[in-house]
Amino acid sequence: MNQIFKSAAIVAVLAAALTSCDDQGVSPRQDAAGKAAAIIDLGLPGGTDAVDAFGNVTVSRNLTLKSGDTYILHNYFRIQDGFTITIEPGVTIQGVKKGTSANDVAPGTLVIERGAKINAIGDKTGAVDSAIVFTSNSTPKVSGDWGGVVILGKAPVSVTGGVTTIEGLPTPNNTGFYGGTVANDNSGVLKFVRIEYAGDVIGTDNELNGLTLGGVGSGTTIDHVQVSYGFDDGFEFFGGTVNAKHLISYYNTDDDFDTDLGYSGKVQFGIVVRNPNIAVTGGGSNGFESNGDNAIGVTPYTNAVFANFTILGPIQPTSTSIDSRFRSGVLIRAASELNLFNSIVTGYKTNQLELATPTAFDADANNATDNLVSIEGVTIVAPTFAGLAGVGTNVSNFTTVSSYDNRSLNASVGGTGTIGTLPAQTGLSAAAWSTTSRSFVASTEQPAVTGNNLLSGLTSVNFRGAFGDVNDSNNASWFISAPWVAFN
Repeated sequence: MNQIFKSAAIVAVLAAALTSCDDQGVSPRQDAAGKAAAIIDLGLPGGTDAVDAFGNVTVSRNLTLKSGDTYILHNYFRIQDGFTITIEPGVTIQGVKKGTSANDVAPGTLVIERGAKINAIGDKTGAVDSAIVFTSNSTPKVSGDWGGVVILGKAPVSVTGGVTTIEGLPTPNNTGFYGGTVANDNSGVLKFVRIEYAGDVIGTDNELNGLTLGGVGSGTTIDHVQVSYGFDDGFEFFGGTVNAKHLISYYNTDDDFDTDLGYSGKVQFGIVVRNPNIAVTGGGSNGFESNGDNAIGVTPYTNAVFANFTILGPIQPTSTSIDSRFRSGVLIRAASELNLFNSIVTGYKTNQLELATPTAFDADANNATDNLVSIEGVTIVAPTFAGLAGVGTNVSNFTTVSSYDNRSLNASVGGTGTIGTLPAQTGLSAAAWSTTSRSFVASTEQPAVTGNNLLSGLTSVNFRGAFGDVNDSNNASWFISAPWVAFN
């Protein structure tokens, strides 16, 4: 049994005469260091915040979640315009599954409405209690146990009228809207945070992700965030201009990074790791899926920049089988002008790189304004195992522009007794696929490309993928061993 709940059960017997420090229910306890702590319910009827019959919790106050405490998140906990939720290092937030009790009419979900802010900054020093963790309240924990974290802002979105409602949530009393004209809108800070077991599904194409970002502006900080074991996407960007660094998508079910509706931010340093046996029902799990707008012609087009990503699909050096529902490493659909630089993509059974419109690939290095898909300094490695041969890309001229320095390679995947050539072709070590001691540090650095798209807002590095080799000083920007990261 989880130690928190052991403690809670003990104090429940003894605490009848104790006064709660919050009217939403607190049980005093001691943490591992002997510090006084608490288990606190958020979002239940009868507490500080009003709850309607559909589980919408209206939070019209500034709120601080205190270091070392555990918070039980019920229903749609919606921070309203003009208010801020501050989450201190060491806080754990446990989302409750819909229907757990009569009061849980919606899955526990944290929603930052337009005009509200979240300030969640974990401690990067590596102290045991320094991480901020959003996870499931259930035992055992499974994908889709609770909703997730939703941040909504006022930055541009490519929909008619410029404002729309977020998927996966009800929209009572003019809530749930995102979009606008404030490109530098600030929804707060999310740093050194882990989000696990999220992804409640309302219906077809109407679900929550681990981290949902709707119209979030460039004034917002997203850095060092891991999303794991989600039932839908890891990260989904619906329009907006927010930039991000050091993101990890681990063992999520659908797409790892999904960009839609004109998202135009820059994201650098990222890792994708897939469970080879878990993909989305109905098929089509991808590393990246990039879409444009719902009605072709509505601008802005999706024009995000992703750089220095290591994308490891389900086919691994020791694979003997995978879930047949996987698709491509990077899937770029119509009305998306995604830019991908200095990255490594491998392990997918269909394409490592797939364009819905292959002619949208920018094959003219001298034309920076042709509004096409730009792929530069990218190594794709198509693996072959057990009679299944992955394809590099459906873009015939992927490697023809020499200045782009794209590389399309093939690698054998051995049986359980050999690692084949996959690590060597990617420049990674076998530890990148280890289930006990992962390391994404390159064994052989592959050279990066530079260009106009890399000069603004991105760190200049000389390698492809999320990490250079062991001697590369740029690796220090990651705090990969800190407690916000968990591969288990």
